[in-house]
Amino acid sequence: MAQTAENPPQGKPSTDTGELEEIIVTGARAALGSAQAIKRNADQIVDSVQAEDIGKLPDANTIEALQRITGVQIQRRYGEGATDFDHRTQPAVTVRGLTQTLNLMDGRAVFSAAGSRSFDLEGIPPELLAGIDVYKNPPASMIEGGVGGAINLRTRLPFDAPDQIVSATVKGNYYDRADKFGGSASALYSDREQTGVGEMGFLLNAVYGKSDYRQDAILVGQQADVPAGLIPNAPSNAKVPLGLQIYDDNGDRERIGVAGAYQWRINSDLMVTSQVQYTKYKFDRTGAYYYPIDNSSTPAPTPGAAFTFGSDGYATSGSISNQIFEAGRFDQALDTDSTNATFNVSWATTSHLTMKFDAQYMKSRYDADRNGLVLSLHQKTGETGFTGPNQSIIDFDLRGDTPVWNVRNPALLTNVSNYTVPFIADSLTRNDADQTALAYDVDYDNSGSFFNRLRAGARYTDSNITLRGTWNGVCLYRDAAADPSCSAPDGTALPPLSQYPQLFKSGPSANFFDGRTLPGGVLYPEFLPGSSLWNSLGSTYALLGAQRKLSFSPADITTLNEKTVAGYVTADYETELIGMPVDGNVGVRLAQTKLTSTGTQFNANGTTQQIATDKSYLSPLPSFNIRFRPTDEFQIRGAYSKAITRPNFDQLSTNLTLNAANQINPLTGRPSASQGNPNLDPIKSDNYDLTAEWYFSSTGSLTAGLFYKETNGFIFGDNVVRTYDGRAYDTATSANAGGGSIKGFEVAYQQFFDFLPGLLSGLGFQANYTYAYSAVDFTTHDASGNPITTLRPLEKLSRHSYNLVGLYEKGPVSARLAWNWRGPYFDTTTGSGANGTMQYQKAYSTLDASVSLNLSSHVAVTFDAVNLTNSMSVTYIDTPSQPLQYTLNDRRFGVSVRATY
Repeated sequence: MAQTAENPPQGKPSTDTGELEEIIVTGARAALGSAQAIKRNADQIVDSVQAEDIGKLPDANTIEALQRITGVQIQRRYGEGATDFDHRTQPAVTVRGLTQTLNLMDGRAVFSAAGSRSFDLEGIPPELLAGIDVYKNPPASMIEGGVGGAINLRTRLPFDAPDQIVSATVKGNYYDRADKFGGSASALYSDREQTGVGEMGFLLNAVYGKSDYRQDAILVGQQADVPAGLIPNAPSNAKVPLGLQIYDDNGDRERIGVAGAYQWRINSDLMVTSQVQYTKYKFDRTGAYYYPIDNSSTPAPTPGAAFTFGSDGYATSGSISNQIFEAGRFDQALDTDSTNATFNVSWATTSHLTMKFDAQYMKSRYDADRNGLVLSLHQKTGETGFTGPNQSIIDFDLRGDTPVWNVRNPALLTNVSNYTVPFIADSLTRNDADQTALAYDVDYDNSGSFFNRLRAGARYTDSNITLRGTWNGVCLYRDAAADPSCSAPDGTALPPLSQYPQLFKSGPSANFFDGRTLPGGVLYPEFLPGSSLWNSLGSTYALLGAQRKLSFSPADITTLNEKTVAGYVTADYETELIGMPVDGNVGVRLAQTKLTSTGTQFNANGTTQQIATDKSYLSPLPSFNIRFRPTDEFQIRGAYSKAITRPNFDQLSTNLTLNAANQINPLTGRPSASQGNPNLDPIKSDNYDLTAEWYFSSTGSLTAGLFYKETNGFIFGDNVVRTYDGRAYDTATSANAGGGSIKGFEVAYQQFFDFLPGLLSGLGFQANYTYAYSAVDFTTHDASGNPITTLRPLEKLSRHSYNLVGLYEKGPVSARLAWNWRGPYFDTTTGSGANGTMQYQKAYSTLDASVSLNLSSHVAVTFDAVNLTNSMSVTYIDTPSQPLQYTLNDRRFGVSVRATY
């Protein structure tokens, strides 16, 4: 069935075997009890996190709230749970190692216009949500689209509460590294009344929040072999970094959320529900880099300098010569919003049959402006670290708790007369997406029979996505015009920074990386002032005599239309086996997908022509769930399902570029081309689960589960042979190149120790652990067309992760101390410095705390802190002995006051 607000995909909270109306949770104990009841009574495998109080999830960010759920791992960027700005189509959340999860809001599918299939979870104010459910093995009745499962964001409805609610929260935050203050304000009004035409309910929830961040990072260049004899007493396998750099990042976020709901129970058989959610997210980022230009793959250890090496030959301290620095400034301004409007009618036509109709319209906008400006200690084009005049010597030490590096002549880095302005860049993204979805479901109560409930339904969607993106870089010269082709010969003089005193500022940030690296200062690029990034960039371009790219060419635009038709049939069953209750459900879903991708073919002779590609496929998706209940407190579940995830929209472009037919690859005898791939198939998975669940109190449980996923069709970049206009081309594209498996187990425990005496009876504890192992076997092709098969783990999946949460709730006091830990994981092969090698993230942990005090039955004050241990994130290349990036983020301290009547 199409999951809607009136037909939630989970069982309702309950404290016994019967169903109760949804309750408003207050405090950690009630939140844990409500989440446990959802898990216990659901007809599928689900885990939840509930709001402890109205407008209060237990974390400051929607993504961060998800990390508390067993089997869920998150990425952290820019001081919060978030994805990297330059990889917005890669979700920050994985469920059992897979980022390909379906995102739902009140049971309905939602996605943003970034180009992926996921919703922008970090842009959702957590105060809008009543809770979050994670479905790990969805049944056939659930909307298709997630091989990793489904994440459902639940907002509130007026009939959730028995009476009127008026609630408001004001919160202030301090971010210690940024040394700035932020905060949020939220308000909720909900009421229900009997009228002459039935009972009506109204709800309005509004949120505004602003936060700041600062992210300090030290990057280490890839380490390369040192020629024998260059460093006295060095080991035979000695390696030295090619250089070091810093990354100085700061910015702010704004979140706005408004949710409205109306319910009308006309009579006991007929209910109308209408909802609207609007979210707006703005993210402004200033990213400054200070890095050496290195045109050599051979390191330059300083003659006579002392070095230390690890046991496997990688340098841990020493000195490097021939370093000439540049400063790059790359600002980014993201402005995105989404509107989700829904209408639902539920009608009990007879005592056994209920019909439901649901309509949804969703619209999303994704705008991003980016700029780039470079200051360089090079004076002319073509200079290297061995030939330029402004060379530095770096002293570095990667030992100890934090790395450090500096230069021998710090005055060189702050002298304006040493710098030039060689490059400026701009980028523009304007994406739009909308979706219309219609669903119709029937639910037949067949109590007393083996199949005690029969359900069937159909869903239709029509989605339109337009992706528009540019990139424009311009080289600058002292005595020549700005040149986008950057074709000036070596030796051409670069523009001196002294001619543009408006275009620099001092750096790095105060107490950068705790004040030990580059304390003598550097120069960063600065843009001319303006009311926005867009305006300041335009003024800076004009000052430098360069031309921006202000419009989209056909090559910059991808237009897609996707229609889906899905239908399902499921049957719930209930029986006894040797005196033991057994229940579950069985069903199948059929989903037909039709995609039309419209684009442009760019021929080598400069001509173009419009092209359109159609792709359709039918996906049968069976599911089976079974539950054994040996006792009232203990149950065993088994589940199987098939699932799909459709390719990201940005991978489905049909734009095609054909290079000159006489430019032949000597290895293959074919010319080259590049194209997206609108013919991609969905990623598929077969999902198996087995759980054992012991519920020994309303807030106490011990659960364990085994899971196994067999996947096929992961998408990777590839080179394939395609024929265009009768000629075969070596085509760079994306392909369904990989299949693999994910297997592991989960254990979770929670309990309040009510049996302890006095104040100690308020103590509680929550813990979970996940082990997940993955292996992906993918086949791509090299430049000669030969297949290359590689076995590697999934990106972003830690083999081990756990949460430990200490709880206290007694009288007016509620407290939480939460430790989250995830082990090392394979990050990417394409990140900065990876150069096609394996880039990994080291184990990372964070300690968060909160204390709430109820000043009265209506007013509460809360103090919270995030990242108390000031944890440092570390990435490395191939081995922990070759670090790539060390990153420090803010600690966040907050105080909030909440009033509820």
